[in-house]
Amino acid sequence: MSRGLPPSSLPSTLAERVRFLREKRYMTPDLLAIKAQVPVSMIEDIEGGIELFLAPAVRQRIARVLHVRPSQIQEVETAPEFNDAEVPLLRRKGIELREAIMEDPDAPHLCPSCGAPLAARLFERRDLQDRPLVVIKANCTRCLFRLTDD
Repeated sequence: MSRGLPPSSLPSTLAERVRFLREKRYMTPDLLAIKAQVPVSMIEDIEGGIELFLAPAVRQRIARVLHVRPSQIQEVETAPEFNDAEVPLLRRKGIELREAIMEDPDAPHLCPSCGAPLAARLFERRDLQDRPLVVIKANCTRCLFRLTDD
């Protein structure tokens, strides 16, 4: 088990680290994808340097399969940064997306960040005055984008 590898012995980028750990376990990208329950294209994007930041659940599944701690993968990830000019645009996209989901929750909706399909759910709840409320929760199947009313 690789849990005790010193950080200095591991590659310094997410792409190199995942590839190194995968090859150390004698796994193909296809096998890693199957065991981690992620699309093969995601493993290819990670190892190709396209994906620089992983969703926590994806990170945990990949780490489990590669027999390392999730923190050993997370320490080489590059978190996305948004500048102040992008925030209003993202907020407007979120409002438009919320309206589209309310109109047709069963239609395929795409992530405004990466274009991957969204997993969208509507919940009917009641407020303190017992009035019905509809709450939306949507998350990207690929990146960290989340839309929630909570």
